[in-house]
Amino acid sequence: MNIATIGSGKIVEEMLQAIESLQDVQCVAAFSRTKDKAQRLADRYDIAKIYTNLEEMLSDSEIDTIYIASPNSLHAEQARLSMEYGKNVICEKPFTSSHEEAKALFSLAKEKEVFLFEAIPTLHLPNYQLIKEHLDSLGPIKLVQCNYSQYSSRYDQLKNGEVTNIFDPKFAGGALADINIYNLHFVLNLFGKPEKVNYSANQHSNGIDTSGIAVLSYPTFQASCVGAKDTTGVNFVMIQGEEGYLYVSQGANGVQKVTLKKKDEEIVISVQQDDPRLTYEFRRFQEIITNEDYVARDQLLEHSLHVASVMEAARNQIGLD
Repeated sequence: MNIATIGSGKIVEEMLQAIESLQDVQCVAAFSRTKDKAQRLADRYDIAKIYTNLEEMLSDSEIDTIYIASPNSLHAEQARLSMEYGKNVICEKPFTSSHEEAKALFSLAKEKEVFLFEAIPTLHLPNYQLIKEHLDSLGPIKLVQCNYSQYSSRYDQLKNGEVTNIFDPKFAGGALADINIYNLHFVLNLFGKPEKVNYSANQHSNGIDTSGIAVLSYPTFQASCVGAKDTTGVNFVMIQGEEGYLYVSQGANGVQKVTLKKKDEEIVISVQQDDPRLTYEFRRFQEIITNEDYVARDQLLEHSLHVASVMEAARNQIGLD
């Protein structure tokens, strides 16, 4: 994979560090509207080329994969344009701002026979796979609780009157899209799309959600997903069944430690995840592309469509487009 990046934020640097240990995966170009930002990234990570014109970068035949980490509202258009140029796309969460955008990208990926992925590391972590393997041992599921709360320094800026992208409705920001989406992915990938979504949020005067609770209703159980950028909390996931529960410390983002409790028995079923968390997903993306595994691509995209649908429904309930 010869990757080109769009964006220059912290997640791009985390991605660049994550791929360092992977064979035949390298970043060969960086795009930013500001030349200085692209140059700083290139200097720090030994990236050969920088671009300030997106279509010029997409015309570069050396590049086969575009990694998109721009503001949320730009994801769909940049992914569409990249695939029109025949590039594979790895797009940071949230995949798109709407379900219709996600559907259109899925259709285009099929038409162009390229690979398209939402970058959500949770799904590819070894410990998440172990959770799937042990779900049946809990008996009928009754409750799922998720909390991912992380106070943002940009919330301080918001309180002082400075609106950054992540707290700007125009850029499809907010707590649900930025942080609670990890919980949505965690739950939906295990249990599928819920029958009903109810989202209640704390909102700034500009309408953006700074924290909130999404309740996902399934036929036989309820799941609550809490996400906050205006407070700090204990990050965890707990899946409760009639025969026991699974407890995930540090939450849906990292899935660091998983404990299984059944009656008088309590065991840690997780393994040590030594690689950077983004390494696992990029290793999986490389495997799918190398094997031309379109079935795996489509399964992941179907899941992303479900998450996009739930997120859109939740945002609409609080007046966000």
